[in-house]
Amino acid sequence: MILETLLEVVKYSVPALVVYFLMRQFYKQQYALEMTRQRTKTSGEQVALRLQAYERLTLLTERIALPDLIGRINNEQITATLLQNALLIAVQKEYQHNIAQQIYVSSQLWQMIILLKNETLEAITNDYAQLTSEDKGQFITNLYNTDTSRLRAFGVKVREAIRKEVEMYFS
Repeated sequence: MILETLLEVVKYSVPALVVYFLMRQFYKQQYALEMTRQRTKTSGEQVALRLQAYERLTLLTERIALPDLIGRINNEQITATLLQNALLIAVQKEYQHNIAQQIYVSSQLWQMIILLKNETLEAITNDYAQLTSEDKGQFITNLYNTDTSRLRAFGVKVREAIRKEVEMYFS
């Protein structure tokens, strides 16, 4: 009688244990598969965000270039003083609008972006300080001359650095 009861317990327990361990293994594999899917999804989203950051920073370098700024802001009624203030504000706004992109790019590239912004602000301030009157035409000429000499070259270097970082990241 005890032996029969013991055999009866074993008869039901062994298959139950086998099913338990098989199901446990199955769920471990399913969990690992789901984690892999999540990592792949997250990785794809990170690539998209990083690429978008590079695009936005390229656009930033173009939008704070002096010829582009002057073209967007200058009008007939604006004075040299108002133009200077509007240019300074526009550069700051462009930078502030894109400041979060720094988390997606290298610190070296972000430092180049900051330097380009600061150089642009400094050029606007210095070119305005050179004026002897409220001659807006002279101010614009000074800005274009500044841009063609060093700022344009630096802007090109920053865009090249962006391209190289994109190539390095995506190759």
